[in-house]
Amino acid sequence: MEVSKKAYFYFKLEDEPYTDYKNGWHEWYMEYFCREVHVFDNSGNDIIAPSGTIYLVPPNTPMYFNYENTDKFIHTSWIFSAERSFMDSLAIPYRTPVTIKNIDDFELLLYEMQSRQISQSKFSQIQQDAYLMLILSFIHDEIYPFKKDFYLKKGDNLQQVRSTVMNSLAIHWTINSMAERAHMSASTFQRQYKELYGKTPIADLYDMRFTKAKRLIETGYSIPYILHSCCFKSLQHFSAFFKKRAGITPTAYKKQLEKK
Repeated sequence: MEVSKKAYFYFKLEDEPYTDYKNGWHEWYMEYFCREVHVFDNSGNDIIAPSGTIYLVPPNTPMYFNYENTDKFIHTSWIFSAERSFMDSLAIPYRTPVTIKNIDDFELLLYEMQSRQISQSKFSQIQQDAYLMLILSFIHDEIYPFKKDFYLKKGDNLQQVRSTVMNSLAIHWTINSMAERAHMSASTFQRQYKELYGKTPIADLYDMRFTKAKRLIETGYSIPYILHSCCFKSLQHFSAFFKKRAGITPTAYKKQLEKK
């Protein structure tokens, strides 16, 4: 499976109210609609795809998008190559709007995939392909929820929260929001978290943000991108945060790396 280079868009704005592909696309085409849109169903009928839906079209299959009644057409597009047998095995209905229930988790995947698209890493294409696989499997699990076949052990809920936080550092996490995910009171969550990890949830969150910010600087990402990815309010806030831990500002650290 491979994402076509320069053919993946993240939350793209379109001004034209009507798009028509009479002969379809020569590769797989998938859309995530952030506004209500008219599309073809699998029988070629005009139907409405509500906001927050996925729409998957096989190669060489007619499709169209009509969003005349919306202010702007905001969407995400993927164009990719894949074996038909694999796509059939996912059982994602073709030319059928599929509602995404866990929008926040899904959009985090989109955001991470987009970060790989703009990355200068020589492995950028491999990373995008891996995220496409994650996105497709996420959609499958949305359609066909699975039952957990294990029992949570003590500490498992804290590990799940920590993993969620670690993979979504762009979110403004608070003690209350983390405790809610762990199904605990804030005081119980903080106490058990420190017992398990040896530090408070907030101290651990700050360590995660510093580690990620440092890694992003080292791999060539811009400071504005890092501010958003690690949930820093301003450059001043980020600079003070980074200098306290690294001994130098992020800008100075970036220049230091460029000299090597």
